[in-house]
Amino acid sequence: MYKKQQEKGYLEATSILYLVLKWKRPLIIVTLVAAVCSVIFSGETFIPPKYKSTVILFPASTSSISKAVMEDHPGDKQDILAFGEEEQAEQLLQILNSNEIRDRVIKKYQLMNHYRIDASDKYPYTQLYSEYNNNITFQRTEFMSVRIDVLDEDPQMAADIANDIAALSDSVKNKIQHSRAVEALKVMENTYNDMRKQITMKEDSLRMLQRLGVYDYKTQSIVLNEEYSRAQALFTSGTAALPVFEKYKGEHDTMVINTRARVKGAEAQMRDLENKIAVVSKYGSMYMALNEELTLDREQLSKIKERYDKIKADAEQNVTNKFVVNYAEKAEKKTYPVRWLILVVSTLSAFLFAMLLIFGIEKYNRFKTTL
Repeated sequence: MYKKQQEKGYLEATSILYLVLKWKRPLIIVTLVAAVCSVIFSGETFIPPKYKSTVILFPASTSSISKAVMEDHPGDKQDILAFGEEEQAEQLLQILNSNEIRDRVIKKYQLMNHYRIDASDKYPYTQLYSEYNNNITFQRTEFMSVRIDVLDEDPQMAADIANDIAALSDSVKNKIQHSRAVEALKVMENTYNDMRKQITMKEDSLRMLQRLGVYDYKTQSIVLNEEYSRAQALFTSGTAALPVFEKYKGEHDTMVINTRARVKGAEAQMRDLENKIAVVSKYGSMYMALNEELTLDREQLSKIKERYDKIKADAEQNVTNKFVVNYAEKAEKKTYPVRWLILVVSTLSAFLFAMLLIFGIEKYNRFKTTL
C-alpha cells in the first residue's frame, strides 16, 4: 500500500516536472513579465512611498493631583510617578481613538487635501476617516505601553502628527476630567458656603446671648449660685442682727448704719443675681446647644474645606497623564511599499497562476483525445 502511494507521488512529481519543461518558455515569459511589471508598478510613480514615525508612551497610574499629593497615606496606585497598568492603558487607547483627537488632527494638518480627497464626492468623510484609520494606528504593547504609529508620504508630517497626537491625549483627558471636577467643585462650593452661613448665624445668636449675660452656662450657674448664697447669708444675718443693734445702739449708731447698708446691698445683690440666674436658666440650654452645634459644624466645615481644596486642585490641574519613552522622529527610510516583497509575491503568484492554467489546458486536451 505504502509502495503504491510512493510510486503515485513519484509519478505526479514527474508529471509536474514534465509539464514545467514542456511549457518552460511560456512560464519563463509570464514570470519575467510579472517580475518586470511588479518592479515598474511598485515604483514611486504608481505607489507613493510612505514613512513611518512612532511614539511609545506609558499611561500614568493616576491623574489626580489631590490623591497623589494631598493624601496623607497615598497607595501605590495613587503615586503620581507610577506607571499605569492594563486599565490605564485601555483608557488611553480609548482617548487616542476619540473623535475629538481625530478631528483636531484632520483640521490642523488639512488631511482632506493632504490625502487628495475631493470634498464634492458622495462620501468624502467616509474616505477621509478610512485613510486616517489606515495611516494612523494605536496599539497596546506587551509591556503595557501604548504605541502610536503614523504613516505618511511626508516623513516630517508623520513625526509631527505622532507627537501631536501624544500631546493631544493630555488635553483631551484633562478636558474630560476638568468638566466633571468643575461640576463637583460647584456642588462642594455651595455646600461650603451654606455651612459657613449656618455657622455665622449661630455665632451671631451666641453673641446675642453673650450680650444678655450668658457666657458659660455651667460655670456661670455655679458661680452665680455661690454668690447668691453668700448674698442671701449676708442678708439673713444682717436682717436678724439689725433689730438688736437698733434696740441697744440706737438708729444713728455707726454699727446700725453699716448693718443697714450691708442688708440693702445684699438685697440689691440678690435681686441682681436673681435676674442673672433667671437669664442664665432661660437661655443657658440654648447657649449650650448652640455651642455644641458650632463645635460640630466647625469640624464639618474643616472636612468640607479639605475636600473642597482637593477638588479645586483637580479642577485647576493641568498635569501630564503619560510618560513618553520615545518621541517620533523624521524617518530617513521609507516603510511602504516593500518592493522586494511585492516582487516576490507577484512573481510567485504569476507563476502559480500560469501553472494552474497549464494544468487546465492539459486536462482539456486529454479530455478531447478521449472523445
